[in-house]
Amino acid sequence: MFPPGSSRRTVGRALTCAALALVPLLAVPATPQAAHADTAGALAACRRGEAADVSTSDFRVYGNGGGGILGGSNPPNLLQNGDVFLLLPSTYYKVKFDSWPWGPSYAPDGNGVTAPSTGWPYPGSLEYSAILRFNNNPGGWVGPVHQATAFAGCTVWSGPPVRLMFGVNDPNPGDNSGYWSLGFYLYRASTH
Repeated sequence: MFPPGSSRRTVGRALTCAALALVPLLAVPATPQAAHADTAGALAACRRGEAADVSTSDFRVYGNGGGGILGGSNPPNLLQNGDVFLLLPSTYYKVKFDSWPWGPSYAPDGNGVTAPSTGWPYPGSLEYSAILRFNNNPGGWVGPVHQATAFAGCTVWSGPPVRLMFGVNDPNPGDNSGYWSLGFYLYRASTH
């Protein structure tokens, strides 16, 4: 069964030596690996509540017009693929939804009723609520409409570079007053 003059022990040692000789070759990649952003590090930093790379504790979404992070009429893209972000809504600030003194005021989740398919700017989202959409400058809208309050946990962005654009789910925002306040925290994958 074994070659003449060998034993099971000799053959076993030869196979072990051959396997050990291959180990260094297995540890070296065949092609150089490109450096990549560390999304896991950014996510861990967010979950630990560390200082964010970009933050604002009082970003305002105005009831009569919405807004955008970083602000301005044409803000630059902010989120990059692999970045982690967090939006913390305050329930203290409310938007008043008509011009009458006794009219209703709502926190960022609105009145809790799903908007019908007609007559509302964001059907299927909650009536009188803060809306978040992602927009690539100059490419346009990316993905579906979201409730702004859906991102109160650390969220990994997977997609093209985007900016955050907020709206109000109200068929007549012109008579609204007040604003919602959100904390925005961005953890860049490229720095963690």
